[in-house]
Amino acid sequence: MGLVELLVAMVVMSIGIFALVAGFSSGFGSINRASKTSIAGTLADQQMEAYRNSYASIPVGATSTTKTVSGQTYWIGGVVALNFVCGDGSLQPTSCAANGGTASPGRRLKLVNLTVKDGSSTAKVLLAQSSTFDQSNG
Repeated sequence: MGLVELLVAMVVMSIGIFALVAGFSSGFGSINRASKTSIAGTLADQQMEAYRNSYASIPVGATSTTKTVSGQTYWIGGVVALNFVCGDGSLQPTSCAANGGTASPGRRLKLVNLTVKDGSSTAKVLLAQSSTFDQSNG
């Protein structure tokens, strides 16, 4: 009877140990994903801050670059669209006059959409961030 009890105790203990090991491996995976997402956020914030320095320095169209941080490569892609805010408050992609408005082009806005991916342009998206920059602010 003592041998059966010992066998049952060992089985229960091994199940518990396997559960702990699975929990640790899951935790390591979560920490790794959180680290990549945090670095991606920092890279996107750095790019947005560079754009905040000067409205004129924001390139219209698609851009991309790669950066390596702690041995991990991140792809940063951006799409910048130029729009105009017309007197009636509408947002137009070309000018206010294009939709029968006044000849005034309106106030210029640049809409920036950044995407940070894990290594290349076809990899998993880690972070997407958007911001609007107004010509009148700088």
